[in-house]
Amino acid sequence: MRYDVAVIGGGPSGAVAAAILAKAGLSTVLIERNLENVKPCGGAIPLGLIEEFSIPEPLVEKKLSHMSVRSPKGRMISMEMPNGYVGMVRRERFDSYLRDKAVRLGADIVEALVREIQQDSSGYTILLSKGLAPIQADFIIGADGANSRTAEELNFPPNELQVIAMQQRFSYCERLKPYEDLVEIWFDGDVSPDFYGWIFPKTDHIAIGTGTEFRKHNLKALQRRFIEKIGITEQPYLDEAAKIPMKPRTSFAQDRAILVGDAAGLVTPANGEGIFFAMRSGKLGAQAMIERVKNNKPLARYEKEFRKLYNQIFFGLQVLQSVYYRNDRLRESFVAICEDRDVQQITFDSYLYKKMVPAPWSVQMKIFLKNIYHLTKGS
Repeated sequence: MRYDVAVIGGGPSGAVAAAILAKAGLSTVLIERNLENVKPCGGAIPLGLIEEFSIPEPLVEKKLSHMSVRSPKGRMISMEMPNGYVGMVRRERFDSYLRDKAVRLGADIVEALVREIQQDSSGYTILLSKGLAPIQADFIIGADGANSRTAEELNFPPNELQVIAMQQRFSYCERLKPYEDLVEIWFDGDVSPDFYGWIFPKTDHIAIGTGTEFRKHNLKALQRRFIEKIGITEQPYLDEAAKIPMKPRTSFAQDRAILVGDAAGLVTPANGEGIFFAMRSGKLGAQAMIERVKNNKPLARYEKEFRKLYNQIFFGLQVLQSVYYRNDRLRESFVAICEDRDVQQITFDSYLYKKMVPAPWSVQMKIFLKNIYHLTKGS
């Protein structure tokens, strides 16, 4: 069968794109290799995303406004989010909801592994596993994660930097009860020498994980050390691991194909946030694809728009990570800066809607001087 657009990958970016395309009247197929797959993910989404995509209340298992950060020496800084919250979702339920919505709007869904993509002047032929008949499409959206087969087959530039993340799920126990309504982030070289560890509560379990640059450190050893430091003796009931891209590809749009979400490398440095940018890129990519199919507008508009909206955020977080994540002395300084109420306010205001929030000149100068002081001290 031939489609206007084939979306390869059924996570948040692909499902959002497929729904928008189908709603616009384009014949759309969503290809997902494993509909039961659960990506290891903290599952934190900001209020702005919940509002923009009308995420139903039952999917948001927790609404958390309290978090704490922990330094290498054990210093704890508590922070409150007065004007919003972090929503916690469970990816197996969240992703399924988004895919079901795409199907309700008219998209077809196929569970299969893409084995090969053949291209000619008329479009693409996608060869599938399970002996399924090939799918033909005029255009492609690659939404198949950090190890995107679509990107490889269509010769997109590579993902230059990747983190490997591991997460374990624990049932609530006495030791974990304090985390029922608390997000905790560990900036500790014993837990992660170049990223961070996290403790995220859900309705019936706690997700605990850490990450490190791919192939640079022993991830399992780091996770074991994290669990030991928390003081958990119970065993996890689920282990998860995956690669996370930490830098956008140098290009993620071609004449007849685009990449969205992790496939495009759209995960922010420093905090590793991906769901927001996956869904936003899926939306922007689908809108550009509709214009390409109906009005022959170039797909490069999608990449240009995304970078215009978010390059400043990606750059700022990249600088933060490269400066403060280098060693424990600097991580100690970073946590100390987080104690400042103005820093907290700016951080939370920017996080909720992914916009750089301007601060008064006096506040900017104070934060700048604090950074200089702590950088000097940390070095």
